[in-house]
Amino acid sequence: MTTNQGQNLLQQNFFELFGLTPSFVIDGAALGERYRELQSTTHPDRFSHASAEEQRISVQQAAHINEAMATLKSPLSRARYLLESSGVAMDDTDTRMDHNFLLEQIELHEKL
Repeated sequence: MTTNQGQNLLQQNFFELFGLTPSFVIDGAALGERYRELQSTTHPDRFSHASAEEQRISVQQAAHINEAMATLKSPLSRARYLLESSGVAMDDTDTRMDHNFLLEQIELHEKL
């Protein structure tokens, strides 16, 4: 593995990395198969006798692959990733709701 090959893998988005079309619906079997292929060629254990730079790149690649797998495997994380990749900012800290909506919910709750 050359330094350039390692950096190229790290620059790929999660869908490119696994050879998938960006979509909410994905082929789980293809995802798992590609994950195993990537890990078999980049896992740090394969580079235990390599140079320090190659070991560092291998660890970075493995972390990138694991993050990508976890993100794409989870429907919620995959949806968030798709939205953020399309430029839609997600803010989990903004929990404000429309005042009228909240009043309507209170009224409905009282009716129950």
